[in-house]
Amino acid sequence: MSKAKAAISGDDALASLTRDPLDVVGQDLSSLRHNIAALLGSGHPSLDKIAKYYFAAEGKHVRPMIVLLMSKATNGLSPAWQAHRVAAVGEHVDLAMSRPDVLNDANPSATNPHIPQAAEASTHPYEPALQSTILPTQQRLAEITEMIHVASLLHDDVIDASPLRRGAPSAPSTFGNKLSILGGDFLLGRASIALARLRDPEVTELMSTVIANLVEGEVMQLKATDSEQVPVTDVQSARPSNEVMERFWFAYDQGSSSAMSTPGAPNALLFEFYLQKTYLKTASLIAKSARSATVLGGCGTWSNQQSDMTPQQRADAATVCDAAYTFGRNVGIAFQLVDDMLDFHATTEAFGKPSGGADLKLGLATAPVLYAWQQYPDSPLGTMVQRRFSEPGDVEQALSLVHKSEGMQRTAALARYHADVAQHALSMLPPSDARAALETLNQQIITRAK
Repeated sequence: MSKAKAAISGDDALASLTRDPLDVVGQDLSSLRHNIAALLGSGHPSLDKIAKYYFAAEGKHVRPMIVLLMSKATNGLSPAWQAHRVAAVGEHVDLAMSRPDVLNDANPSATNPHIPQAAEASTHPYEPALQSTILPTQQRLAEITEMIHVASLLHDDVIDASPLRRGAPSAPSTFGNKLSILGGDFLLGRASIALARLRDPEVTELMSTVIANLVEGEVMQLKATDSEQVPVTDVQSARPSNEVMERFWFAYDQGSSSAMSTPGAPNALLFEFYLQKTYLKTASLIAKSARSATVLGGCGTWSNQQSDMTPQQRADAATVCDAAYTFGRNVGIAFQLVDDMLDFHATTEAFGKPSGGADLKLGLATAPVLYAWQQYPDSPLGTMVQRRFSEPGDVEQALSLVHKSEGMQRTAALARYHADVAQHALSMLPPSDARAALETLNQQIITRAK
């Protein structure tokens, strides 16, 4: 696995952890694909097939796994938990996606618009019969998270002209670009319906912002070598911290105003641009879905304002939400950094998608390239980055320079830093099997080989 894996696998603040995430939420994950298939049924055979195509392959399911584990790790920590537990058990989560009353433009809450309806029953005084400590709304959130992720894969594979996904022909290779785009749009539409059915305004806002972030991140990637700055809706969350910039980008020039420096010396803004894009394209979904899981468990701002919680209880609930978000943000960035390293030394067969410099062939300068360029400012790397590795021999020469440099080790060190921050965020939660499983998953993400 080269010197990069050795750098990642060394001793650090992460403890040696053994709690297998699948031991904790494997049963909940087992129904994921079946439930999503029920949400995606379409009367049009072609649309039905493309929408379900990527779900047929066995994926890692990291994102829904984090949602389920975070739910288990934080449920019951808020005084509002019991109210959310009762409210989560109801038919509204599992209503048909295409209800006749909606299609006929009737009042969505009325079974028959021509007959007066009885008053709504009061809240049931008995305990809801739950098969799991994970609420039905949180289970549905995990499914929504995976649907949004797969929609982004459909769109990404069109943009990148990728021939493979999860070791099989990509959707664009199989169905064409137009159907792949429409399939992704359909997934987002169905995810939005399911999201509205959760009936939580804070979660709706969080997860809707994710979709905007995905688009902003993709535009940033398309504009990666332009001087144009792409405004984003989530500026504070997307921007890397000063500590990251000072520790991991040694040529930090705060006086520079250009995203692309001269070919001879990359500046810090280019690195910041890369990390912002990484947050928007990868980490935002993980961070906001993890936070949403805690909101559905009663720790959200909106629900806390509606309850008789003391100021200290509200502060404690906010700490839980913030810890979930911080964990998701940092584990998401670490995940992408490792992904960018694997592009340089994993085989296509092991990775399940094009590798061996596939990002370079797409014209993308990821962290290993930026670090190599910084180490060798007099090399042709700067010029090649600016022309997006478009000339014959550019990809091969860039690959050689990256492997010659310390770019992989420095990228590994940055991934380990974010994993350490994620670990610290988890320490804000009480010990549990679910927390231990999240810690294990955090470690697995930075040591994975595919």
